[in-house]
Amino acid sequence: MAVLKGNVGHFNIATDAVLDVQNWTLDVTQEYVDTTTFGDTAREQTPTFATWSGTAAAKYNIADTTGQLALQTAWLAGSLVSDVRFYVSAASYYHGDAYVSASISAAVDNVVEVSYSITGASALTYHAA
Repeated sequence: MAVLKGNVGHFNIATDAVLDVQNWTLDVTQEYVDTTTFGDTAREQTPTFATWSGTAAAKYNIADTTGQLALQTAWLAGSLVSDVRFYVSAASYYHGDAYVSASISAAVDNVVEVSYSITGASALTYHAA
């Protein structure tokens, strides 16, 4: 199996990179319902809905008009962000539509940082290079 190096991953809105991102996470969850009936000797589970969410942390850069400014515009308006992409390599990524919120922080001994919380609003799909 090939080892994927984290420094080639990136975070995009469609084909536009969000600049100065230092890390991201993607969480995918499958919900199940119990469909066990009388007479069964083991629990039976049936999948229902899949959900996904993620985070991305970056150095704050509002001059990034197609990345960070676009995300800010969306979260201030409560608008859907189309085609959020989490790249695991130079060309392979997970993507879907999402809503975004943010937390901005500043410390005297550091740069201003922003952390985005991403809530999936569509199916998550994988694009292989």
